[in-house]
Amino acid sequence: MESPSTEVDRGPSGVPGPLAALAARVGHGPDAAQVAGAIAACRIAHRVGTPLADVLERCASGIVESAEAASARRTALAGPRSTARLLAWLPLAGVLLGTGLGADPLGVLLGGGIGGWCLVLGVGLVVAGRRWVATLVRRAERAGGS
Repeated sequence: MESPSTEVDRGPSGVPGPLAALAARVGHGPDAAQVAGAIAACRIAHRVGTPLADVLERCASGIVESAEAASARRTALAGPRSTARLLAWLPLAGVLLGTGLGADPLGVLLGGGIGGWCLVLGVGLVVAGRRWVATLVRRAERAGGS
């Protein structure tokens, strides 16, 4: 009894026929990226003359490294995001604390004069700080993604 052949007919580009047929069926569907990656690995292995398993192993290690770096970036940026969120709420906490201690911070802030200017300046600085942190986080994400 003959054993079934494990050799697959490959086209001139090194892509197995069933994989090429699968790519035609998948088109631009949700699995298109995975099929395109498999086709690229087959072409590289064929062009370089190396076993496909070696190419796939290196591709997989690259994907794992990329995912680990993205996870590390998300973890590193969680601190600045949380700090910005906390600092944005601190002025409200200060007003509540002042009211709790018997002072009238709302009366001072809403009464006009220098209190009104302090309120406008404080709100402006909080908004500017939030935008600044958001910009820094976006830049860090973009720099890490490239």
